[in-house]
Amino acid sequence: MRELLELQTGQVAFISGLMSGFSLSIAAHVLRYGLRSRVAQVVFLLFLLSSLLFLVALYTDVRLSIELAGVDTLPQSLLDKVSMVRRLGTACATIALFMFVLATGLLGWMASSPVGVASSLIAAAALSALWFIWQNINLISGAVSKLS
Repeated sequence: MRELLELQTGQVAFISGLMSGFSLSIAAHVLRYGLRSRVAQVVFLLFLLSSLLFLVALYTDVRLSIELAGVDTLPQSLLDKVSMVRRLGTACATIALFMFVLATGLLGWMASSPVGVASSLIAAAALSALWFIWQNINLISGAVSKLS
């Protein structure tokens, strides 16, 4: 079980760090080119917030793995706290991912209306898939917690 937790934490930390960099890089490009439209401002803010939320998720997972390194057993009260902190970090990563997809869909509007429509449709499909997956994983998680 410990190895699985360490693997999951490492994967979330890696993806969060990578996505934070992507988000900040895109936000910097929007800012660099001085695009002053309302859409550009919203895209910039969404990517910036996405980057910061991914950093929160990264910090959460890395700090937890540092603090729990070498610990084999934890009392239930501490496990509950660890679980709550991990849920918060995962929630930040999930919200950041939704914002990243939304901002990516809005990028097309900075090019032209036809590209904006196409990118919005693609982003809507991705957001729908993410929502479906998120809901079903929550159902699975609830069922698994009842087994314990």
